[in-house]
This record gives sequence, C-alpha cells and structure tokens, in this order.
Amino acid sequence: MAGRTSSSVGMGIAVTVLGIATLALFVTSLVFFSQKNAAQKSLVDARENAKDYITDSERAKDSVQQAVLAAKKDRKSLVGMLMSGMEETMVKVTGSRQDSYADMSRKLEAFPDGATTNVLAMIKNRDAQVAALTKRVSDAEAARDRALADRENEARRVQGIEDANRATLAALNAELDKYKNQVDQLRDQINGYRQELEARADRIRTEADSSVQALRTEIENLQKDRALAQARVAELEKAVAGQRYSGQAEYALVDGQIIGLDAVDRTVFINLGRKDRLTLGMTFQVYSDATALKPDADGNFPAGKAAIEVIKIDQDTATCRVLSERRGSPIIRGDVIVNAVYDPKKVYKFVVFGNFDANHDGRFTPQEAADVRAKIAAWRGQVVEDLTGDVDFVVLGERPVLPPEPSRNAPVEVLQEFIRLKQIRDRYDELSQRAAESAIPVLNLNRLDTLTGGGL
Repeated sequence: MAGRTSSSVGMGIAVTVLGIATLALFVTSLVFFSQKNAAQKSLVDARENAKDYITDSERAKDSVQQAVLAAKKDRKSLVGMLMSGMEETMVKVTGSRQDSYADMSRKLEAFPDGATTNVLAMIKNRDAQVAALTKRVSDAEAARDRALADRENEARRVQGIEDANRATLAALNAELDKYKNQVDQLRDQINGYRQELEARADRIRTEADSSVQALRTEIENLQKDRALAQARVAELEKAVAGQRYSGQAEYALVDGQIIGLDAVDRTVFINLGRKDRLTLGMTFQVYSDATALKPDADGNFPAGKAAIEVIKIDQDTATCRVLSERRGSPIIRGDVIVNAVYDPKKVYKFVVFGNFDANHDGRFTPQEAADVRAKIAAWRGQVVEDLTGDVDFVVLGERPVLPPEPSRNAPVEVLQEFIRLKQIRDRYDELSQRAAESAIPVLNLNRLDTLTGGGL
C-alpha cells in the first residue's frame, strides 16, 4: 500500500512536471513565435530602411564589396566610412565639414573651368599658374635688383657727369671772363680806331675838297690845252690835205699760209693756231702769193681767189672750211691768207671776277678764278684788276652768294667775314654795271673759250 502510494506520488509529480514543461514549452513557443514575427517585421523594416542607403543591385557591385571590406578593416560601417571620407574631402576641397556635394559643386563652378574640369586638373592648372607667377615674381625681383643696381650705377655716372659739368662750367666761366675782358679791350680799341678813322675821314674829306678844287683847276687848264690841240689838229689837217697814205708793203699784210687741204671734205689747213690767238669763226681771204695783194690805182685791194672760215684750232695749226672759191683758181698748198682786222700781236686786256667752274666739276668757287687768269695769260692775254678804258673784255663767273646778315651780337669774326663777302658781291655788281655802261663785252667761261679758240 505504501509502495503504491509512493509510485502514485512519483507519477503525479512527473505528470505535473511534464505538464509544467509542456506549458513552459508552449509559452516559450508563443514567445519565440512572437519574437520571430517581430524579428521578421524588423528585418523587413530594416531591409526597407537599408534601401535608402544601398540597393541590392548596388550591394552586388565589386566596388561596394571592396568598400565594405575597407570599412570593416577600419572597424567602421560603410556609411560611416563614406561620411568620414566625405567630411575629409569637404575639408580638403571647401574647408568645411558641413558642405555637401552640391555645395562643393556650386563653389567649384565659381572657378574658371570649374564646371567642366576635375579638382585635380584645376589644382594642377593652378599649380602651373602659381609656378609661372612665382617665376615671374622671381624674374621681376631679379629685374628689380638689376634695375636697382643700374640705378645706382647710373646715379654714380650722373654724379660723375655733374661733377665734370661743374668743373667744365667753372672752367668755361673763367674762360668767358677772360674773353669778356678781351672783348672789352677790343671794344675800347675799336672805339679808339673809330675815333681815329673819323679824324682821318675828316682829314681825307678836307684833302678831297682841296683835290677837287685842284682837279677843277686842272680840268680848266686841260680844256684850254684841248682847245689849243684841236686848233693845232685843224692846222695839221689843212697841211696834209691832198696827201695820200701809201699803206704797208704787200708781204706785210700776209697773216698765214695754206699748208694742206682735203678736197673731199672741202677743208684746208693753215699754219696759224692757238699760239697765234686764232678764234673760231674767223675768216680769211686766200691769195696765190703776196704780190696778188697789190692795190689798184684807187688804193683798193683785189678780192681773194677763195674765202675760208676757222672751224677747229690746235696749238700750231687750224682747220678751215672753204666758204667760196673762184672757178678755175683752186686753193693749193703755199697760198697765203689775209684778214684785215686780225692782229696776233695785239695784247687783249681782261678783267676776271666771280665764281668759276674751271675744272667742270659742277662747283663754282672764287678760287678757280685764278685758273681762268692763268689760262688767259697762257693765251698771251693780260689780266688787270680794275676796269679802265683800255680793257677789252670783262669775264664774269657766277654771282657770289651773300649769307644772311648776322645779328649785332654776332662775334667780330662773323661780322668781318660778312662785310668781306658783301664787298665781293658789291664789286661784282659794280663791274657788271660799269661794263654795260661802257659797252665793254661781258663774257662767261663758254664765250671766253669761243673767243680764244677753245683754248681754255
């Protein structure tokens, strides 16, 4: 009985424990089922929430997997790592952790090419620009240093020039003072000379008045002598009335001789030339010999058998063309030539003045007048300085050019030179006017050459 009771109690306890266990299992199953449903709902919610951060297709990308592994190595989530990277990127790019990519893009667009160029390219470009600017700054600083050095050198050079100029100016002032003293002395001398010249002019004027009076007296005496001479001439004319001049012997009238001829060109050659002062265009009558020059009963000489004209002159001979020739009496070698007014012994007088181009170089100078005078002398002409009554020709070159008149303050040498040149020009004008009034032929260099046969 007692054993049965113990077994019943044990079975009861076992059933009770089993019931409790079953109840506990049921309760546990309910709890687990509730938790499972809650977990599944959380999983669904988590997956929906995860889609806001990454999609399933993005999760499958290798780059995302690599990023996840990199985040795990840093013991960070992918989002944390990306946020940290973005903040660091913003700090490096914009300088602010709170800036977003939109803020970064907006700020980058403010730079040149910021909208189309990546940040690294912009940095490289900016680095290149900075390097270029740095080099320019370095070059500018070097140029500035050189300029400063040049300025210092130039300042020293200018200082040296100024010192030299001051020394030169001091020397010039001293020399100017010396010249001023000399000018004062010269002015005093000129004033003394002026007073002396005025006194001399007064004496000359007094002497001239006396000379004029003496000349007037002499003129009156000469007029009386002239009247007496005219009376004497009249008496002599009456005394020689009816007398006749017989003239020179025939041989004395011969001037030259024919020494050759060219019948084809109708030219002849004579034994007169430049040494005999022959001139181009001079004509001669041709005779067989000197006896053919015998005058007739009325004293008239017969006409020659031919007439010739000088066309070319050499030193000792000349070439003539035949102007006319008597039929049946040709010119032959040995014929004599005659010109009634030709006199090789006459000495012509010349006055030469002005600027000449004797060497034909295109420049007219007063010094070349000496060449013209020398050639006239070689032609056996005589050059005189003044225009007297026996002058035959006046040879004038170019009229001297007078420079502008200097001011009263010009140096004495300049004033003296101007006065000298003015006197030369006035002398030229005076000779030209006096020659025209006296009917004396005025020649230029070309006409002089023609007169002398081209010898000049």
